[in-house]
Amino acid sequence: MKFGLRLFSARRASSQELVRLYQLAASALAAFVLGFAALNLLIDHAPRWFGAALMAQPLSGQIVLIDTGSGQNFTDESIAERQAQAVRIASNAGADAIFIEGRFVESDPGIPDLAKSIAAASAPVTIGWPLAYTADENSIGVRVDRRASFPAVHETAQANRVLMTGFVREGESPITVADKRWKSFSAAIAGVDYIPGVFPIDYRHRASDLKVYSVDDFSGRSALSAQLRGKRVVIASITSLERTALVPKDWRVPLIFVDLIAAETLINGVPFRVPTEIAFFFAIIMLYIAALLPRGLRRKTYAATTGLMIAIPLFVAPFGPIINSGSGLCVILVYGALRLRSSMRERAAGVERLSGLPNFHSLEDDFAASKGRLIIAKVENYEEILASLETAHHADFVKQIASRLAVGGTTQIYTDTTGHFAWFDELEHAKSHVAGLLALTSAPIVTGDRTLDFNCAFGLLDCTIEKPRQAISATIVAADRAASRPTHISYVSEQEGFDANWQLSLLASLGDAIEREQIYLAFQPQCRLSDERIVGVEALVRWRHPERGVISPSQFIPQIERAGRLKPLTAHTLRLAARAADRIISTGIRVSVNVSATLVADDDFVTFAHENILAGGGRPSSITIEITETARTPDIERAARNLEKLRSIGYHIALDDFGTGEANLSLLVALPCDEVKIDRSFVVLSQHSDRARMVIGALEKTTSMADMRLVVEGIETEEDRSTMLELGCEIGQGYLLGKPQLLTQFIQMLGKQAVEEPRKLTLY
Repeated sequence: MKFGLRLFSARRASSQELVRLYQLAASALAAFVLGFAALNLLIDHAPRWFGAALMAQPLSGQIVLIDTGSGQNFTDESIAERQAQAVRIASNAGADAIFIEGRFVESDPGIPDLAKSIAAASAPVTIGWPLAYTADENSIGVRVDRRASFPAVHETAQANRVLMTGFVREGESPITVADKRWKSFSAAIAGVDYIPGVFPIDYRHRASDLKVYSVDDFSGRSALSAQLRGKRVVIASITSLERTALVPKDWRVPLIFVDLIAAETLINGVPFRVPTEIAFFFAIIMLYIAALLPRGLRRKTYAATTGLMIAIPLFVAPFGPIINSGSGLCVILVYGALRLRSSMRERAAGVERLSGLPNFHSLEDDFAASKGRLIIAKVENYEEILASLETAHHADFVKQIASRLAVGGTTQIYTDTTGHFAWFDELEHAKSHVAGLLALTSAPIVTGDRTLDFNCAFGLLDCTIEKPRQAISATIVAADRAASRPTHISYVSEQEGFDANWQLSLLASLGDAIEREQIYLAFQPQCRLSDERIVGVEALVRWRHPERGVISPSQFIPQIERAGRLKPLTAHTLRLAARAADRIISTGIRVSVNVSATLVADDDFVTFAHENILAGGGRPSSITIEITETARTPDIERAARNLEKLRSIGYHIALDDFGTGEANLSLLVALPCDEVKIDRSFVVLSQHSDRARMVIGALEKTTSMADMRLVVEGIETEEDRSTMLELGCEIGQGYLLGKPQLLTQFIQMLGKQAVEEPRKLTLY
């Protein structure tokens, strides 16, 4: 309760939270109204029946019932005459007290005989009169239906109320009728002088265990009369089925049995009962707290509260205590119905009408619980394409786009009505995935009799934005801006003026981050596809910021590069890569380290790279320099000369992202490469395009003939691996084979390999 109040007072409730609170208030009111219809009482039956069925409570043995029904002799004796006979039997047997159910009519001819038997009885006699409901000019309401007047007889009332289910949940003792105080029949039988109000009947006392005899049983059997000595004898007719009640375990029994079980309850001790109001307010408090919690915790709290309200009464019932949780469960049931109705409406509001896909309202709701970063694709000329199509084909067009965007990535695609499609993915995987989608989305879509060309631009949320709506808006802006770029890709962090404080502090923090080793390397293995044996590793730069946590390179490298500070960062990563290569030098595995193509054409690049690697303790034979962003190489000829010098020293050279931008065959011929890395987009296309498979197969043969090593990036599934093996590719890199990890983790991964000399692959 305190947590909920603190949570509520700490901030203003959101609109959704207010809706839930209004629904809770309505549920409490509805449950209160339903209480007048006794719905909560019906729910409270269940634990009582469960406890009675599971455990029996021994009877006191003080109560015996004599049935005055017609018996086996089918006599013409009236009810009062047979009751008189039973009184004589009980009195002669030495009964401690005699109790008569006053269920005979006023004209019964046996009343004088009954009066005479009562007057002659040696034990005190009590008559329990039924209640009658009247509505005439003389009296309105309840009265005791006295059928006769007997001197020196105690009078009580049979006042137990039967619910519409036939169940009697509690006994009355005492009651007031016509301004007169009447003791209840069950209290009189038990010998209890005073019990305020009502009391719960303990149905663990079973009706089938009661001692019941017929008047005819005592005919000529004096020995049986001994069973009545010292007992409290109840005289009633149980053969009539008109006055019955529903009780646990024994099901439908004569109503007098309820009086006897109630009397046994009073003799053995009334069960402890938790007031109904406690469960009612407990449910309201727990639902109030849950209404202010996040979605995951909210659902767990709902489930836990409902479980407790059901389980605890069932658990304690066999041991006697009674917890009436029906009113609380009524609150939960009504609230659950209201929430379900709201959820169905929200779900309908969260679906894009045209395609049935979840819309951006759902995207906003799912943002907090999502795993990975947000990616939004913008379909160019979306409105114009829809306008050119017949309405019947609109949904098919949208679904085909969503299906293509889901290839090789997520299956949950969100869309709006303006041509934006969104999903969540891990940032590093998203980059390679989007590169593949660029090629995949350029293929035409066939719908109806139309063949339509379409293109997508992609915005990637590469930084942390807490507010979902702000994050979605920023990513949409990035996607729209990407449409004007040759790469068709844009990052949120590239937006002008975005997170100005971070931009201004980034350059100032770089030197300190390098000095404090906050900039580090993650290592992703390159493996033989046939048996997953590690044959290489790529070092990927990361920044563990003290305030922002781990930062992806896409968030800081572009800014550092624009500010002309890329060289200090590259020097640091070269030294770290060299240090790592020295630790695993005994394995013969080379470490690939990324170097931006913007540096390769510098006059001092060879000296710069070699000296930093030596400073880190590395050797040329254990390092592969991987050239990235080759489309931005300012001077291809000078870059080729520098790379050739590095090769002559002993370094290997790799061309990254082959097949995208300008990383094509012309660069493969111009630059002295020992290794070519196929971009992820080819792997995606190979699952759907024979032409893509032909290109990969041809490239494998070409690199093999040129004595170059071919590495396939983006191996994410077993299907990817098997396809590449079929095409002759031997080495791959991707999440299926290993994620980027710390050096210690990578060394442990190496340790799990069999200690044997790896088979020589191409130049290695």
